[in-house]
Amino acid sequence: MDKATFWEIVESAKSAAPSKDERPEALRAALEELSPEAIKSFQEAYIGQVYSAFTWPLWGAAYVMNGGCSDDCFDYFRDWLISEGQTVYEAALKDPESLAELPRIEEIELEELRYIADEVYEGKTGHAMEPTYPPFPGEPAGDSWDEDTVDKLFPKLAAMYW
Repeated sequence: MDKATFWEIVESAKSAAPSKDERPEALRAALEELSPEAIKSFQEAYIGQVYSAFTWPLWGAAYVMNGGCSDDCFDYFRDWLISEGQTVYEAALKDPESLAELPRIEEIELEELRYIADEVYEGKTGHAMEPTYPPFPGEPAGDSWDEDTVDKLFPKLAAMYW
């Protein structure tokens, strides 16, 4: 699945959902219209975006926005970030402080989104989707940060969330 088609599906789910918590079901509805092969291709593109967002700067922003952020929390933060659509996602990759331009929200994560493609695929085929993506990177890209000073790296987010 090309990048444009992937983001069209994500954007349509976001548009169809009045709140972030309704996005997983909106994505489910969009994916149910696709063939099993297209669903698998969507999931591969999704995981590619999850991998691309595995950076220390984004983890620092997630830490500030959530008042702390474990590795699982960071996984679910990236799911939320993808659900925000291509413009927000790409801006955050370039500059995590761009997330301060969004309205303040609570619980900045969306774990359920990660499993929708697998569930829809299994519902259509009767068996689990076999992963075909590379192993997850061992360490986030970029420079790490210290919990005691991470707020100084993201002053706009710290002012908004702390």
